Amino acid sequence: MTKKWYIKERHNPQLGMYYVAMGQMSKANAKRYEKPLYGDNVMLAFDTEEAYQDRLAELEASGETVQ
Repeated sequence: MTKKWYIKERHNPQLGMYYVAMGQMSKANAKRYEKPLYGDNVMLAFDTEEAYQDRLAELEASGETVQ
């Protein structure tokens, strides 16, 4: 089973929207992060580490908060 690379797009009612670099994980594990107790999460999947790193760089370059 091939694991994908994930970025969590976090929508927190108090803190706003930000991104969290989650790294490589299984689809089942990523799905667990989609339903937090507070706010909403969207798991963005990437097939390669290069695409994942490129997207993180784009987010940071555009001024988004990335953890």
